[in-house]
Amino acid sequence: MVRRSVPVDVRGLISEMLGPQVSTFVLDVESFRRLAEEGEYLAHEVLRGGRVLYSEREFDEILRVNPPINERTRQYLRRHALACIALSLENLLAGRPLWSVNYAYKAMRSAARYYSSASGRLPFSDDEIFESLVSHADVAAAFVRVKEARSKGVHVLELPDLLFDAYNASLKLLGLRSVDWAGVLQSFRGCYVAGISLREESGVLQMVVSGLDPDKKHFETRMELCGAQTPRKT
Repeated sequence: MVRRSVPVDVRGLISEMLGPQVSTFVLDVESFRRLAEEGEYLAHEVLRGGRVLYSEREFDEILRVNPPINERTRQYLRRHALACIALSLENLLAGRPLWSVNYAYKAMRSAARYYSSASGRLPFSDDEIFESLVSHADVAAAFVRVKEARSKGVHVLELPDLLFDAYNASLKLLGLRSVDWAGVLQSFRGCYVAGISLREESGVLQMVVSGLDPDKKHFETRMELCGAQTPRKT
């Protein structure tokens, strides 16, 4: 965070110096203050989930801002959870197990935050996220498994079931039904999948897949995956 806007070339130089393992963003104080006041999730991440290495007095005042948890916050988390599921699927099909697990883990974290945001809370640490899931034992168990797989690895034969459980646990937290992921992926057997996206339209979760079919012809397919969970009768 800086006092004044930083030129694009300077931001690029900073990113280059820090290397590809570090993600950077540069904001001036007033821009960040506006984001915080509007409930932008990034502000929550910085103020609640971040760690201050160095600041001056004017930045200390910013650190006392309490961003609201509003619809903007919630919709970001919902979109991010679905985007991470899609990225996990892409990496699974591309034969990159570590990346597929990492994105499944991120999907569950965002879905858990979305779920907790309805109660006015945003868990950040893994312990906080686990505690937010204790009322859903199956979801909590899926989170523990994907978290452990991220740090310790997982056998290739166990990977699909672990990921599919994590995806469906995330969907449950988002209020969506489970998906037969094995059946969905079977539809693209023999294909080269270049891209996957998940989006919601009129309450229905849809998946858009593009790539090359077994005959090396380009395709783009849209398929409906699931809708909202059926409300419980009281």
